[in-house]
Amino acid sequence: MESLELLSPGPHLQEQLKVHEGEFIWEVIRVREIDKEHIILDKDYLLQSKIPNLPLEQCKNSLYEYIEGELGLSIAFAKKEITVEEPTDEDRKYLHLNGFSNIVVVKNFVYLEDASLFQYTESRHRPDKFRFIDFARRNK
Repeated sequence: MESLELLSPGPHLQEQLKVHEGEFIWEVIRVREIDKEHIILDKDYLLQSKIPNLPLEQCKNSLYEYIEGELGLSIAFAKKEITVEEPTDEDRKYLHLNGFSNIVVVKNFVYLEDASLFQYTESRHRPDKFRFIDFARRNK
C-alpha cells in the first residue's frame, strides 16, 4: 500500500470517471509483488459519491470485500482496455522493471448493478509477468 488520498480529479480522471469539476474521488495506489519483485502498479480511482468513506485497512486488504460486504453495493460488470506503453517516471519509481522499456497497461472501468460507473483502475504490469487469458461463450 503506497497511498490513499481523497482528491479533486484533473481533466484526465474527470473524463475517465465521467465526473465534473468539484466532485471528489478516492485515489488508492498499491504495488503488487511476485517473488519479492514489484511487478504491478495498481492505481484505483473510486467515486466518493458512491464510496463515502474508504478506510486505509480496507485498501490494504480487499476493496471489493468492503464495497460489497460493508457498503452493500453490488458490482455488476467491468470493461477492460489493454495497451502497451512506455513506462512513466512513476512506473520506474515503484516497479522493478529489470531493463524492460515497455509495460502493459490494463484500464478497467467498473460498474454497479444499476450500470453506474464507480471505479476506474490502471494496472501497470511488467511485461514478462503479464498474461492475458480470455474465455468467451457464444449463446445461440
